[in-house]
Amino acid sequence: IVTPDGRFIIYNSQLNDSLQLWRMNLDGSDPKQLTSGPNIDYTAISPDSRWIVFSTLESENLWKLSIEGGTAVQLTDYYSVNPRISPDGKWIACEYQEENDRIRRTAIIPFEGGKPSKIVDLPGGTNNFNWSKDSRSLIYTNTGDGVNNNRDFVGNLWSFHLDGTSAPKQLTNFNTEDIYKFDWSADGKNLVLARGTTVSDVV
Repeated sequence: IVTPDGRFIIYNSQLNDSLQLWRMNLDGSDPKQLTSGPNIDYTAISPDSRWIVFSTLESENLWKLSIEGGTAVQLTDYYSVNPRISPDGKWIACEYQEENDRIRRTAIIPFEGGKPSKIVDLPGGTNNFNWSKDSRSLIYTNTGDGVNNNRDFVGNLWSFHLDGTSAPKQLTNFNTEDIYKFDWSADGKNLVLARGTTVSDVV
């Protein structure tokens, strides 16, 4: 992940037998290992480029680490992975699962950590989501009609307003292929998507 200020690339490397966070300059020079604990899973960078929020494969909860390295601070003590930091830097959206419950939901927690301030169910149960640029909605992919869980295997982007006052709104109108990943440009005016079709056979 490139930091918003354009100084560094943050990446995972298994160079020393475990999956750890590393930082290097934008030109690939001066690699520096930032963590040495449990295997790193999902990673996000704060909008001010000062903090890295990540989850681990072992503990499956969220941690915060300075971009300079040091000791990571634990943010959650419950199942919480796949963090996405809001553009205003105040919130973290993540996959959330209550104890003894198999259903994964989406939690909104304060950037400082703690219990969820809001728990929502994104239609389709997707784990492919990100924030809107105004930090008021979650943009997510769905291969159904955006409201129900029926799947036609054609992916589109939808907007889910976190105040709960409006229905999900469809943002794209593709007729073929699924959306694997997506992200906004820094100014929020352009959208980058990785799209394609997964083919499987019985053998």
